Amino acid sequence: MLNFCKKILLPIILLLSYTVSCCFIAFAKKAIAEQNNDLPRHDLAYAGTSLASTKSWKKSPPLIIEVNKGVMRPVSIAMNISSLDKSLTDRILGVIKNDLQSTSLFRAIPETAFMEELASINVQPQYKLWRIINAQYLLNAQVSVAEARVQITLVLYDVVSEKIIGNVSIQGSLKNLRKIAHIAANCIYEKITGESGYFDTKIMYVALSRARNSQKTYKIALMDQDGFGHRYLTNGATTVLTPRLAPNGRWFTFFAYKEKIVNGRRVPISASVYYGNIETGKISPLVQMDGITYAPRHSPDGRFLAFCLSRKGASSIWLLNLMTGEKKRLTRGACIDTSPSFSPDGQRIVFNSDRGGTQQLYIMNIDGSNVRRLSYDVGHRYASPVWSPRGDWIAFTKFRNGVFYIGIVRPDGSGERVLASGYMLEGPTWSPNGRIVMYAQQDYSRREKICSVDITGNNRHEISTPGDAIDPEWSAGTGKSR
Repeated sequence: MLNFCKKILLPIILLLSYTVSCCFIAFAKKAIAEQNNDLPRHDLAYAGTSLASTKSWKKSPPLIIEVNKGVMRPVSIAMNISSLDKSLTDRILGVIKNDLQSTSLFRAIPETAFMEELASINVQPQYKLWRIINAQYLLNAQVSVAEARVQITLVLYDVVSEKIIGNVSIQGSLKNLRKIAHIAANCIYEKITGESGYFDTKIMYVALSRARNSQKTYKIALMDQDGFGHRYLTNGATTVLTPRLAPNGRWFTFFAYKEKIVNGRRVPISASVYYGNIETGKISPLVQMDGITYAPRHSPDGRFLAFCLSRKGASSIWLLNLMTGEKKRLTRGACIDTSPSFSPDGQRIVFNSDRGGTQQLYIMNIDGSNVRRLSYDVGHRYASPVWSPRGDWIAFTKFRNGVFYIGIVRPDGSGERVLASGYMLEGPTWSPNGRIVMYAQQDYSRREKICSVDITGNNRHEISTPGDAIDPEWSAGTGKSR
C-alpha cells in the first residue's frame, strides 16, 4: 500500500499542484496586463496651473485591495529627472519623493544605486538593469523652462511587464513649481494605486499660542498638505474654533467668540458661526440666532450648511440653505445633538447625541427624518463623527476614563475599529481620497499637534506646523485626473 501511494498517488498530487499553480500564474499575468490598459486623453486646469496629456496618462479599472492588518511592503520606484538646471530638478524630485514616501506605500530607490543613465525621456530603458536594483516602477522625467514657465514631461514604466503605463506633460508658472510637482506625484500615485492623489490639497487648522500669562491666542491657518505655504487667515483677536473649508476652496466657516477684556482676561459676550473669504481675508457673521450657533459643516455640493444651536441647555441641529438663507430645524428635544457631517451624496447626516442616555452616534436623512442609532458601545462616549469622501467609513472620536480613540465604523454600524489611541485625541478629518484620517492630539506635556494615520491603522505620523495646532480640516482637493 505504501509503494502504491509513492508510485501512483504522489505523482498525481504533484501534477495537480503544478496545474493549479500554472492557472494561478496565468490569471495573475492577465490581471497585470489588464491593469496596464490605456486611459483616455484628458486636459486639466489646477487654479492657474495647466496640465495636459501629450500622449495619454493610461489607466484601467483599478485592482482594489483592502488591507486591514499585516505587514505592508512599499512599492519600489526609481525616479530619474533630467534638466539643464540641477537645482530645479532637485526641488521637483524632492517634492515628489516626499509626497510618495509619506504614504508608506512607496520606497524611492537612491540614485546612487542606478545602473543606467537616462539622458532624456526618449531613451528606452534597459529593464533588466532596473530589475537588478529591485525597481518595480521607473519614472523618467524631463524638465524645461521658458519665459518663467516650466514644463515637466513624465514617462512611467512598469519594470516587471516592461511597458509604458503613463505619459503626461504638466506645465505652469515657475512660481507654482511646488504645485506642479504635487500634481506630478498625484499622477504617479493614481496610476500605481488606482486611488485619487491628494498631494495638491490644503489643510486648515487653528494655530494656538500661549502668552506668558497663559492667555491663549487662536488663529485660523492654512497650509499645503506637506506643511509648506503656511499663512494665517485671522489675527487672533477672538477665539476661533472648528474651521471648515467650503467645497469650492474659496471661503470657509468657523465658530468664534465675540469677547471683551475684563481684568486682563477675555470674557465671552456672544458666540456664533462666521464665514471668511480666503483671498480677501474679509470676515462676516453667517448665522446669528437667539442662542449660540456652532459646529458648522458644509454639504458636498456647497449649497447647504449644517450647524448647531445651543439654547436653554439643549442643542439642536439646523440646516441653512446658503442660496436662499432659509433655515430649517432638523432635531428637537431636550438632548444635546451636535457635530453634524454630510454623507458624500449629501442625502444623510451623521451626528452625535445623548438622547439615548449616553453620547452616541446617529444617522438621519437630510430633512431630519429616519433617525437611527449607529453606535452601541455604552461604555464609551462618541463624538465628532465625519463621513469619508468615499462613503464607506465614518471616522469618530470616542473616550472613556481619560483614554481617547480615533476610530472608523461602517455607515450600517458594522466593522468598528480603532486606528489610534492615547491622551486627548479628537477632531478627525479625511483626506480627499478617503485613505488617511487626520486628527488633533494633546500629549502629556500639553503640546497640541496634528497627526495622521491611514485606514489600516498604519503610517502614523505628526504633521509639521509652526506651533501648537488643533481642529484640522482637509480640503476637498483636486480629486482624480479628469
